[in-house]
Amino acid sequence: MDELHPHGRSGAARLRHLVPAGAHAYSKAADQWPPTAPPLLTRGHGAFVWDADGHRYTDWFTGLTCCPLGHAHPAVTAAVTRALQHGTAFQLPTTMELEAAETFLGLVAAGDDMVKFAKNGSDTVDGSLKLARYATGRTLVAKCADHPFFSTGDWFIGTTAACGGTHPEPAARTINFPYNDTAAVEHLFTTRGEDLAAIILEPVRFTPPDPAFFARLRQLCTQHGTVLIFDETVTGLKYHLGGARALTGVPPDLTCWGKGIGGGLPLSALTGRRDLMELGDHTRPIPGRPPLFLLSTTHGSDATALAAMIALVNEIATTDALARAHATGAELRHTVDAQLAEAGLAGHVRLTGYDCFLGIDTTGNDQVSGPQLKTLFLAEAIRAGALVRGIFYPTAVHTDEHLDLTAQAARHAADVCARALDGGPAAVCLPATTRRPL
Repeated sequence: MDELHPHGRSGAARLRHLVPAGAHAYSKAADQWPPTAPPLLTRGHGAFVWDADGHRYTDWFTGLTCCPLGHAHPAVTAAVTRALQHGTAFQLPTTMELEAAETFLGLVAAGDDMVKFAKNGSDTVDGSLKLARYATGRTLVAKCADHPFFSTGDWFIGTTAACGGTHPEPAARTINFPYNDTAAVEHLFTTRGEDLAAIILEPVRFTPPDPAFFARLRQLCTQHGTVLIFDETVTGLKYHLGGARALTGVPPDLTCWGKGIGGGLPLSALTGRRDLMELGDHTRPIPGRPPLFLLSTTHGSDATALAAMIALVNEIATTDALARAHATGAELRHTVDAQLAEAGLAGHVRLTGYDCFLGIDTTGNDQVSGPQLKTLFLAEAIRAGALVRGIFYPTAVHTDEHLDLTAQAARHAADVCARALDGGPAAVCLPATTRRPL
C-alpha cells in the first residue's frame, strides 16, 4: 500500500527509529491497523482527519474516543486559549482547580464527594486499587475478565501475555470473574471474600448490564467490606453525561475516568465517597498507620486540560450533544446494516452494543476466518475513506455527510468481503495468522 501513503510511510519509519513501535500508545502502532491505514495523521477538524499525504478520512474513533465533540471544537479551543494566556502551571493550587472539581462533581460524577485529577487512566486505576487496599487492609483484587484493559500496572499487565518486565507478586494477587455472571461472583465472595480488597470492572461495554447481577455485586461488596470500582475511562461521557454507571442501577464506591473528559487534552480523574477519598489526605494522618500516598501529579492541575474539561462538560450539559451522538449512532447502525444486507453479508459482519459505542463482530467460513474477515472489512473501509477500527464511536459532530461517505465505504468493504467469502480474490492480502485484535 506504499503508493497510497508515500510520505506517511517514510515519516512513520523515521518515527519508529526514534520511538519504540513508532507510537506512544500501543493501540496506535502499525500492527494494530490494516495495511491501508494512514501511517501518520497531520490534523483533524470536527469528524474529519487528514494524513501526511493529504487524504481525508471520516474519523469514527476520534482521538481514541478522547474527543466527544470532535477535533478542535470551538468551545474547547477557546477555553484552552484563554487558559494559556493566564499561565498553565503553578506551585500552589489555583481557582481553576476549584472550578474544575465543582464542575466535574456537580455535572459528571454526581453523587461522589471528592475528586483527584491526573493525566492518564492507569494512574487513577492504580490509585483506586491502592486506596482500596489501604481502606480494607487486604491485597487481593478481582477484575472482570471480559474487559480488555485496565492499567499499565504490574497487577494487570502481569496477568497478560505482555508480562515482560513485570514483578510476579502483584499479578499473583489479581483474580478474574466473568461479566454479568451472578453465580460466579457469589462463588468468588464465598471462597475469597475475606481477602478481597476490590472488585473492578467497566459498567458496560457491548453487552448490556444485568441489573440483577449488579444489585447482587453491590450487596456482596457492602456485606464483605470490599471496594466496588467502576472503570469509566472508556465509557465516560458516552452513554450519559454521568457516564455508564447509571445503566447498572447501583453506585460504585470509586470511579475512574479518562479519555473523553479532557476534550482531547490529557486528563483523568478518580472520584468517590468522602470516607474513602479522605484517606488520601496526608494532612490528616490516621494514628498508628503510615500515610497513604494516593496520587501526586505535577500536571494533574494543568490549567489547559482542566479548562478544556470545564468547557466540554458545560457544552454537553447545556446542549443536546449526547442525544445527537446517540441518534447518529442509530442512523449509522441502520446505514451500515443496510449495506451489509445488500451485499449478502448480514450473517457475517454485525454491529453490536449501544448506539453510542458500536462494536464490529465477524463470522467467517471455510474460505476466510472471522478475524481475517474483520481485518479485510476494516482495511477496505479505510481504503474508501472511513477511518474505523473495531469500534464505531459516533459523536455530535458526525453529520449526514459523514454518514453518506461511510455508507459508500461500508458498501465497498462489504462487496470485497462478499467476494472473499465466495472464494474470490480479496483486495488486500489477508494475513496467514490472526492479527492482534483491532
